[in-house]
Amino acid sequence: MSPIGRVFIILNLLLAGGFVVVSGTHLQKQHNYKSKLEAEKKAHDEDVAKMTAENKKLEAERNQFENAKTANETQLGESKRANSLLEDENKRLSQQLSAMEGDMKKLVQAADAANTEMKQAFSQSKAAYDMAIADQKVKDDAVRAKDAAEAENRDLKTEIASLKSTIETRDGSIKSLETEKSQLGLLVKVAEANGFLRSMAAPNLSGLVTTASGNLVTIQITDNPGNVDIKSEIERGKWGFAIYDASGYKGEAYPERFEASANAVLCKVALVKGGAIREGDKAATKTP
Repeated sequence: MSPIGRVFIILNLLLAGGFVVVSGTHLQKQHNYKSKLEAEKKAHDEDVAKMTAENKKLEAERNQFENAKTANETQLGESKRANSLLEDENKRLSQQLSAMEGDMKKLVQAADAANTEMKQAFSQSKAAYDMAIADQKVKDDAVRAKDAAEAENRDLKTEIASLKSTIETRDGSIKSLETEKSQLGLLVKVAEANGFLRSMAAPNLSGLVTTASGNLVTIQITDNPGNVDIKSEIERGKWGFAIYDASGYKGEAYPERFEASANAVLCKVALVKGGAIREGDKAATKTP
């Protein structure tokens, strides 16, 4: 073989070896990239599966919260209706009791008047009897007057006994009403023991503090979505406004009087937290 042929053979061997080295290096890099890609894809799939499971869990918790919210709202509505019925019944019984007390006073007055008339009849009878000692004719007249007075006296006693019986009957009715009122009070206490608060029945109102002096504040009503009769609500039961500003809750104010011409409520401050109440503070019966 000529020297030139040997040179070409050596060059071919060198080029082939270089190609093998370059191909091996490239193949190794390609294998590394594939491993990294597969690892990244596996991590991504795991993250997706984890996020999907977390999303399902959050959806389940949200559904549970919505169900609990619906149940609480239903229970609150039932408590409000029960409280309203109890208050109406209490008002009716109070009116009935007041009417009976008025009737009882009239009966007592009638009994007093009958007693006075009876004393006057006895006085007249005695005067007639004294006059009869001096004159038989007058005596006969006195006897007849006495008989008439005694008959009138018997009628008055009968009427007094009837009045006493009526009073006793009314006393029994009053005691029955008082017992029923006490039972209604117990029902309200049982409702409160089961979580009902009188403040739950508060009307949905919002406003601003326009004056603040000592433990008295005036709240201008700015929002009355239910268009409730605020005066009647104040007379119905105790409820309050939460007073707050940008810094948070400041205290509780309870209505005393409603001024319709100014659409404002005069309140007593019963609880103060986080500083003094000032003009411009917000007020609401239902806080978010």
